[in-house]
Amino acid sequence: MKRIFLYSVLLCLTAFMLFLSFNIHSKSGYFNYHSEIWADKAGYYVYLPAALKYGFNPDQFPDSIDVKTGKGFQLDYMNGKVRTKYNYGVALMQLPFYLIADFLANPLGQERNAFSPVYHWSLNVAAVFYLMAGMLLLGLFLKKHFRKLVVWLVLFSILAGTNLFYYSMDETGMSHVYSFFLFSLFLYLLQQTGFLQRKFTFQHVMLSFVAGLILVIRPSNFLFLLFAFFLFAGNKEAGQVRIRYFFRPAFLFASLLIVLLVFLPQFLYWNYLHDSFIVYTYKGEGFSWLQPAITTVLFAPRNGLFLYNPFFLVILASFVIMIKKNQWNGSLISLLFIVLLYVVSSWWDPTFGCSFGARNFVEYTAVFSFPLAHLYQRILQQKILPRLLIWLVILLLILVNLKLTYTYDDCFFGSGTWDWQEYLRLLLAPTA
Repeated sequence: MKRIFLYSVLLCLTAFMLFLSFNIHSKSGYFNYHSEIWADKAGYYVYLPAALKYGFNPDQFPDSIDVKTGKGFQLDYMNGKVRTKYNYGVALMQLPFYLIADFLANPLGQERNAFSPVYHWSLNVAAVFYLMAGMLLLGLFLKKHFRKLVVWLVLFSILAGTNLFYYSMDETGMSHVYSFFLFSLFLYLLQQTGFLQRKFTFQHVMLSFVAGLILVIRPSNFLFLLFAFFLFAGNKEAGQVRIRYFFRPAFLFASLLIVLLVFLPQFLYWNYLHDSFIVYTYKGEGFSWLQPAITTVLFAPRNGLFLYNPFFLVILASFVIMIKKNQWNGSLISLLFIVLLYVVSSWWDPTFGCSFGARNFVEYTAVFSFPLAHLYQRILQQKILPRLLIWLVILLLILVNLKLTYTYDDCFFGSGTWDWQEYLRLLLAPTA
């Protein structure tokens, strides 16, 4: 009965999230900056029509479709190439939903050209599917350590209180909700393997495959893999056991082989495009390691983390609580946040273009959920009055995120990075 109840709740929540996503996109139309296949999102997606429908031949694509979808990819007619600087990992995860859309296009009276409305809709379904699957896996991970009420509160908070909601409902073609699912799956599998201390099983194979997907979607997500490797290794001996296990020749060889197999299609695409199997595709874009724009990432009216997702202040407080309790995982995850902040702040454009908040933190909410659960556990132990006051503050912070989610118009249109007047307009404007 408990499982039936859980699955019923998940089904209802999934239906509700689908309704919200389709409601948002019902007002936006197609082939504009609001649509699901546009700019970066089109750059991720283009692998599917290129590989499955047009044979990577730009002449076969609908006329000027690269321009119509915001130039996220380029149809190079002169050289006969389909060019995108983005990796194929997101497209791979969208594949089942693309195939369903391709099957339904003709019965729905739409063009079977990979860019008609049904293909846009498929990305909304994909994003909601991976969101809910990620939530389920993260809940199973947390359930091993915390009681059910804490787990439910944490899952609700990271969804409603952070830009995970925005990147699951609005920007459904971006990489972040897919990475969130993979992070949650990786944590779940890592726990199932006893944090690499149990005998080699199929779960270890899956762990390597998921690690490959995490990297091929965003290579910078190596940070997550590095820090997740040391979770629950609270002493020197445990860390040494884990390192010895990982560097056993058989395990290391198998893991690297699986990761390389995941990367193989990407290597082949780069070779098709550049005559080289390994290429840095973000030419002219890089890191300024000696000039990290930390205040911009955290506080700027243009996409500042704390201004659009003030609930992250609660997440930071959870780090402090765990560190004060001298808990290894709290210190490790706090260090991950600091390193991630430094890397994001060092990028040539620390606001990351048309973002909602600091979007690079979205997928990391999966690992940040653990210290947050510790904090919530402590809050539930407080007396009723301080407990109610704390929950009220948390609720208000969550509401700021939700309010801005429905006010924000996909880009910050202020006169500069620090245009406070435009931010206040967004904060106070009526929602559509």
